[in-house]
Amino acid sequence: MLTKFKDHNGFTLVEILVVVVIIAILAAIAVPIYLHYVEQARASEAKEAIGAVWGAAKVHHAKTGTWPTRIEQMKHLELDQITRDRWNFNIVAGGQGINSIIATSTGLMPGGAGKQVIFDVRTGKWRGYGED
Repeated sequence: MLTKFKDHNGFTLVEILVVVVIIAILAAIAVPIYLHYVEQARASEAKEAIGAVWGAAKVHHAKTGTWPTRIEQMKHLELDQITRDRWNFNIVAGGQGINSIIATSTGLMPGGAGKQVIFDVRTGKWRGYGED
């Protein structure tokens, strides 16, 4: 004789699938946003260093009357060794001064090598890693 259970314990397969689909949708939305925040956090180290490079370049210009073309020319530049290990800095000079300062990540940066953070001196805008 067949009897029906009066008390249903547990979840049906459909209920479990609905929960899995909802979690997958939330993860698909949250993971890219999280990864972008991680990029922004890693790029903030380069932005801070670029700000120091720009400040030292202005001091160099005030003292010598010329704009530096390499960071080694700036005696007033103070960067932590770990920042120097993680990022390479290039100054892009133009007709009347500096056009942009570019930080390129090395293999020691947790985000990987080859990521660029670019500060356009003329417009004051940031481009590249952590901005796109």
